[in-house]
Amino acid sequence: MIQRISSLTHPLVKHLVKLRKESNYRYQSNSLLFNGEKPILELTSYIKRVIYSESYSKSMDLKRESYVVTEAIMQKISGLISPEGIVAEMELPILNSLTHCSRLLVLDAVSDPGNVGTLLRTALAFEWDAIFMLPGSCDLFNEKVVRAARGAHFKISLCQGGLSELKEIIKNFQLSPLVANLHGSEPHLLPKLEKKALVLGNEARGPCPEILEFCTPVTLKMSSEVQSLNVAVAGAILLYTLNHL
Repeated sequence: MIQRISSLTHPLVKHLVKLRKESNYRYQSNSLLFNGEKPILELTSYIKRVIYSESYSKSMDLKRESYVVTEAIMQKISGLISPEGIVAEMELPILNSLTHCSRLLVLDAVSDPGNVGTLLRTALAFEWDAIFMLPGSCDLFNEKVVRAARGAHFKISLCQGGLSELKEIIKNFQLSPLVANLHGSEPHLLPKLEKKALVLGNEARGPCPEILEFCTPVTLKMSSEVQSLNVAVAGAILLYTLNHL
């Protein structure tokens, strides 16, 4: 049975807005808010409840708790001026569940949510196994990260921790650690690496000094007219290139 909500102050509306905005609340509730028809329909097994706007015309039977809300409520819940008309409360993906890994992407204080979400989606597209988030990186479940990743959170292994945990993973899975750096070797000059970890550093500062102590620097040759690339662009090129050497 589909329930109707017409009040902007309804408890469920407040709950969903809080899920979208507050990191701690997401972890406490073990939920996150998901926007958009396509990723929702691809991830139905993770859905807790679905919310439709009054103008949403498609008929769906997702066999989940369902609600219809006004356009104003949908805007408030989604945080978008022109939402697609469907949002879902999803189970929070499990962190630190790494059981196998031959290609690991590490984000070292990458702070822009759009970059983080794009890199998650790109790593999935190029068949990397997992993402490891070091301290200082943007919250993995920030609303802009979730929108940019388009469902990648549920399809690639996610881990977070400090340098000691990262080094343990690199040791256990026998990964060759690389770090994107302006002063390094071009990918084609590296030996063939079957198992690797690629670290991408902060947008402004680059990788932390501790990373440089145990990772081989790798760079992309660029025109002297350009000092550096956006981390998501550089990361995408490296993720692809390192898989095709």
